[in-house]
Amino acid sequence: MNKFRNKKVLITGAASGIGYTTAENFAGSGAELILTDINAEGLEQAAGKLRALGATVHTRCVDVSDKAGVFAMADWVINEIGGLDILINNAGIGYSGELAETSLETWERLIKINVWGVLYHVYAFLPHMIKRRSGQIVNISSGQAFFRLPTWGAYACTKLLTGAFSEILHFELKKYGISVTTVYPFMINTPFYKNVEADTFGARLSMKLLPYYSMSPETVGRIIFKAAAKRRNVEMVTVLNDVGFYSRFFSPVSSIMSTATNMLLAKSAAEYRNPAESQN
Repeated sequence: MNKFRNKKVLITGAASGIGYTTAENFAGSGAELILTDINAEGLEQAAGKLRALGATVHTRCVDVSDKAGVFAMADWVINEIGGLDILINNAGIGYSGELAETSLETWERLIKINVWGVLYHVYAFLPHMIKRRSGQIVNISSGQAFFRLPTWGAYACTKLLTGAFSEILHFELKKYGISVTTVYPFMINTPFYKNVEADTFGARLSMKLLPYYSMSPETVGRIIFKAAAKRRNVEMVTVLNDVGFYSRFFSPVSSIMSTATNMLLAKSAAEYRNPAESQN
């Protein structure tokens, strides 16, 4: 598939996981890659592997939650590299914890990276794309936006917001010749979950068994690439996300799923931890 040959593609969070595997797929199609990540060392290692495959790769160490840094990077891409054809907002962080125990500082970090990180990139490049009357944006949300299960509430909220923003943006930008694809991955066996705290036996077991019920980053990277190639409005990635989506229309089903998850993952009242006591 060579439709991306010489197209300039920016991927955030590209040092590892689905960011890197998505980059591999675009590299194979002849795209010119612009990779960003907060992990400078990992980013250069990823770029080296892709260059070894024959890809043209530019890198920039960027904190997606830093508005000034993102806009400065966008100016660099537009003025020094020659513009952008495809923006893939992949960078994000995970979090597992009950809402009552989630500190405001944790909320702020999740929102800055998972929500503002997407918005900063979209609005940094949108004037450029509108002026050119062309462009493509791919926003990576999460299947948690559909399931909204206990202990994943804060994370689900950020991904639900990102998904809604992205899906509406698809329709609003059509008149400018810009397409927007919203991708909802399921659980993926990547370092994304390595910093997720597991406070209960059920939570620890679910993380231990992650490799057995999750998707591989290589598979998801291919799916994202194909969704971009076909300019899909929404890519659900797996039928399990369809189950989560349609369960919202049948409240007894979604209630049973939430109750079962709560029994497996939530802590007892005696184990409650006041976030105000653990912010430092």
